[in-house]
Amino acid sequence: MQENNPLQKAISAARAGHELTARDMFLDIVKSEPHNEVAWMWLTGLLDDLDDCIRACERTLEINPNNTSARQYLVQLLERRRKESEAEKAHTEEQARAVREAVRLNKQEGSLETIRDLTRQKYVSVDAWRLLAEQSPEMEEQIRALEKLLEIAPEDTQAKGELSRLKHFRENPLDLAAFHEEQGNIDKAITMYTLAAQNPTFKKQWNQIYWKIIGLENLQQENITHVTPAVSIARLTFGPSLLYFVLVLLQVGINPLAYPEPVLWIGLPWVVLGGFMIALASVRSHNPLWTMLFKNPGANGTPASRFIMTLVGWILVLLPYIVLFLIAIFRLFNTILK
Repeated sequence: MQENNPLQKAISAARAGHELTARDMFLDIVKSEPHNEVAWMWLTGLLDDLDDCIRACERTLEINPNNTSARQYLVQLLERRRKESEAEKAHTEEQARAVREAVRLNKQEGSLETIRDLTRQKYVSVDAWRLLAEQSPEMEEQIRALEKLLEIAPEDTQAKGELSRLKHFRENPLDLAAFHEEQGNIDKAITMYTLAAQNPTFKKQWNQIYWKIIGLENLQQENITHVTPAVSIARLTFGPSLLYFVLVLLQVGINPLAYPEPVLWIGLPWVVLGGFMIALASVRSHNPLWTMLFKNPGANGTPASRFIMTLVGWILVLLPYIVLFLIAIFRLFNTILK
């Protein structure tokens, strides 16, 4: 082989310890001679990136499948990549657990940037994307994080539901404003209503939005304590149930064992269920139940779904009361006749 041959010069440079120079020379050779097996084989040990070394090895074997040295070296490189990947995976997951613990303990200073750094690493765990979706204040970043999460774990139903909800809010800013209002985030609600008012799509609703903003600003000035929807639903649910329970006790006596009247007690869970449905329909709540029952991504129910739930709820509540009333009348007549 002649000394002025580019391949020989590259080999001489590599053997002399000039690895960077040799690498560049071999790269020039494979650009002009893509099927140069010797140049590709030398590159397997000169490239910096492990994946590049593996690709060079695979390219060598494409040119000459019988190259046993390249095949053995490829096995070593793949094993090395597997170990490095497992180590990086363990390290990333440990960092994600540490960040989640910091969030749990309300030590959130710098946590968001740490989470973002985790998602820029070569290996990104599902928990890192979930943390970013939970902690990011930006809706677009939350959506992107959930999409990335679902690429890794496509069967994650919780992430699917949250992604659907966020996309719904992105397309329906009034629903998002109502959600913030419901959660007691008045500033965010006012901001979203203001942005919606500037959107031509909601021009017909401008007066409604305007009065919403005025009402929320008045709430801020009056400093009224926010009551969560869960508390409102609980109060409305147990009101009819408590009344029914008291009426049943009056009917059967303080000692229910003396006059058990099982029909009346069977009605109690019906009243509880009916009261819950009425409460859920009357309180604007982004409850997951709406998503399960009506497949509504906004999870706050359409007017039709609310009407149906209210109607069914009242039927469930009134039927036990009617039965209670009829039994009371029947007992009264029996007492009179005696």
